[in-house]
Amino acid sequence: MAFALVCAAGSGALPAQATVWQPAVDTVRPAALQRWKPAQRGQVSRDEAAAIVKRRFGGKILAVSEVEKNGRPMYRVKGLSEKSQVYVVYVDKRSGRIVR
Repeated sequence: MAFALVCAAGSGALPAQATVWQPAVDTVRPAALQRWKPAQRGQVSRDEAAAIVKRRFGGKILAVSEVEKNGRPMYRVKGLSEKSQVYVVYVDKRSGRIVR
């Protein structure tokens, strides 16, 4: 294929249909798919909840605990921002969404 392309390019003519390489779906994962992957499995793990919060707010994760808020199972994630401010957010165990 590479030889044919070089020959065609050298002669000034290109093939009628050039084949464009596209990676398989499994080899490339956009950030949006990685973000919602846990929700598709049914439940977010403790480590995934910490990673979601760290990706969103940065800084350092201090603690993760399981709680129930408004009748829904959640993780309470306590973090320290890069400006040394302590924050607490909740991550829904089913969807992986951050709730304040």
